[in-house]
Amino acid sequence: MKILNTGGAGFIGSHLAEALLARGDKVAALDDLSTGSVSNVQHLRDSPDFSLRVGSCLDKPLVAELVVLADVTVHLAAAVGVRLIVERPVHTIETNVRATEVVLEAAARKGKKVFDCGPEEPCRLTTPRPRAGLPEAKPSRPRSSRSYGAPSSP
Repeated sequence: MKILNTGGAGFIGSHLAEALLARGDKVAALDDLSTGSVSNVQHLRDSPDFSLRVGSCLDKPLVAELVVLADVTVHLAAAVGVRLIVERPVHTIETNVRATEVVLEAAARKGKKVFDCGPEEPCRLTTPRPRAGLPEAKPSRPRSSRSYGAPSSP
């Protein structure tokens, strides 16, 4: 299987790449090296089944090019680290949300599967649908915070 591994030079991404190669998959890692490192995947670079592209998940043409070549994308790329989150919280949220959006949009256009792992969500395998094909969600009535599990006030 051909796997696109975003965040592939990070701690988790590099270990995933190693495991995927060991089971016989081909792995293309995409990483901007903001928190990942080439040294994490140096031992994999001699494998003909591994490639590292240094670039951002915010780069739509690059992501589209790599998604089309893969059977599935494992999306692990994220702006992480306590210092970054504390010093630039809005930037961190925007980067993480937009990067996920770019990956999902590219996959949706080609009908490709995405295995998405977020810091607060369980990992899940999805085949995103293009936005144009999705009905707009319009709740019939407002929902209270209680309906989302918030404790009720006395």
